[in-house]
Amino acid sequence: MKRLHLRVTALSPLAIRSDHAPQGVKTTHYVPGMTLSGALAASHRMLRPEQEEEFAALFLRESISFPYLYPASFQHPRFQTYQSPIMPVPKTAQSCKRFSGFPLLEDEEKVEEYHGVRDSLLDWGIFAMLNNEASSIPELLTPLRSHVTCPYINEKTGKGCNHPMDHFSGFYRRNQAGQRKQAEVKTRLQTHTGINREWGTVQEGVLYNREVIDETMQFWGELWIPAELERSFKQFLNEASTEDVIRLGTGRTRGLGAVSIQAEEAPTWEPEPFKRKLTLFNEAFQKRTQEAGIQQRAPFYFAITLHSPAILCDPFLCYLKTITPQALAERTGLPAHQFQCIYQSTGVQRITGWYEVWGTPRTTEYAIEMGSVFLFASSAPLDEELIQALATLEQTGIGKRRNEGFGRVCISDPFHLEADC
Repeated sequence: MKRLHLRVTALSPLAIRSDHAPQGVKTTHYVPGMTLSGALAASHRMLRPEQEEEFAALFLRESISFPYLYPASFQHPRFQTYQSPIMPVPKTAQSCKRFSGFPLLEDEEKVEEYHGVRDSLLDWGIFAMLNNEASSIPELLTPLRSHVTCPYINEKTGKGCNHPMDHFSGFYRRNQAGQRKQAEVKTRLQTHTGINREWGTVQEGVLYNREVIDETMQFWGELWIPAELERSFKQFLNEASTEDVIRLGTGRTRGLGAVSIQAEEAPTWEPEPFKRKLTLFNEAFQKRTQEAGIQQRAPFYFAITLHSPAILCDPFLCYLKTITPQALAERTGLPAHQFQCIYQSTGVQRITGWYEVWGTPRTTEYAIEMGSVFLFASSAPLDEELIQALATLEQTGIGKRRNEGFGRVCISDPFHLEADC
C-alpha cells in the first residue's frame, strides 16, 4: 500500500456542515474523507464518463482510503511550508484557560501570550489504577493536582500564572526540532436572502447566515492507495485540478467549494521509530506507576489515539462507545484477554452524509469522536508479535468504512509524553 500526502487549497469559500439541524449554520474545521471521495467521484464522472472500469477501481471497490483533511494554515512561515503531518490534538490535552496555546518560538513576534500545552493521559491513568487498588482519597488526588492551575512562570517577574487549566483542542504540526504549532482556521459568516419560489425574487422576512471557511485556506491529508492504482489516480487528480472541476461541501451552485489538490509521495514507513515510541511510552508510564506505589503492574502499556472518528459495532450490530478488548483482538489477531482498558477519554458523534455517486442519503451511524484516547495494559511483554500487530493496526485502522478515512489511529502518540507549559 502506497501513501500519498494531499495538499488541498481552497480557491473559493468552503461550507462543510457540522450539524444537519434545520437552523444549523456552523461549518466543520476539517474535510471528512467521505466528502473528499464524493467530490473526486463526481469530478471523474464529469471528466471521464466513458472510463467505467477506472471509476470502479478508484471509488467503488473500497481499495483506496480517502483521508480526513486537516487544516494546514499557520502564521509561522516555517510551519506553513514544512511538510510534516497534521494531527488532531488528543482529548487529554490541557492548556491555560486564559492564555491557551503552544508557546511562541524565538523568532516569532510576541503579539499574544501563550502558556503552552500539556497532556494529562498519564495522570488519569495513574488515578484509575490507584482507584482500582482502593487507595485513600489523598493518594488518588495526588496525580491530578497539576490539573488545577497553570504552572507557567513569567521569566521577567518570576510570578506564576495560577489561572485554571482547561481542555485544549484543534490541530497541530510538529517540526524536526519537536516544536509544535496549532493550525489556524479562518472562517466568516455569509449573509443570504431567501428567494420566493413563485416569483423568483427576494422573500420578505427571510434572511439567514452561513459560516464558511475562507478561500486560500490549506488542508493536509494522507491517502492510502494500492501501488497499481497510484499512476492512474495521480493522472486523474492532475487533470481534475487543471480543469478546476473539484468541488467540496455544500453551496456549490453558489460558487462555494472550489479547491485544487496536489499529491506528493509520502516518506517510507520505518519500523524502528515505531518501536522506539512504543518503548518510550511504556517506560514513561512504568516509571509513573512505580512513583505512585502501584503494586499490580502489567508488563506493557500503550495508548490508542483516534486521528479520525471510528465506527465500531458489536456482534449484534450495536454501535460501540469505546474500543473494547474484543474489538482490539479482532484487528490485531491476539487474544482479547491479553488487553485491559485502564482509562479512556472519548465522545460520540453522529455520522450523516450523502452518496454523491448514487444521489441518495447515507445511513446515519454513530462513531467514537476524533481525538479520543484509550490507555491499554497488555499482559504480554513487548515482543515482535505484539509490535507487528500494533504496527498493522496503525497502518490499516480500525472499524467500519476505513476507505472513507474512518478509524485511523496512532499508537502511543508522543504527544502524551510532551509538555511545554
